Amino acid sequence: MSTINSALPAISLPTSLSSGLATISAGTQQMAQDAQQIANPDQSATNALLDLGQASLLSQAGADVIRTSNDMLGSLFDAFA
Repeated sequence: MSTINSALPAISLPTSLSSGLATISAGTQQMAQDAQQIANPDQSATNALLDLGQASLLSQAGADVIRTSNDMLGSLFDAFA
């Protein structure tokens, strides 16, 4: 029986995990900046509130990348089991 490495040598599975984590991190950093701007408004907080929604979507997208990567990895394990 062949191994996953020999069947799929070009796929680097941890890359998708890294990408998802980086996306979540970027969303979290943006949320922190927006929260700071909302807490201490020098100007209207409208832009910060809109950015907060976008940062939330960014973090959710990162989580979806990780979830999809895990699902694909599980499918590969099932296929080679």
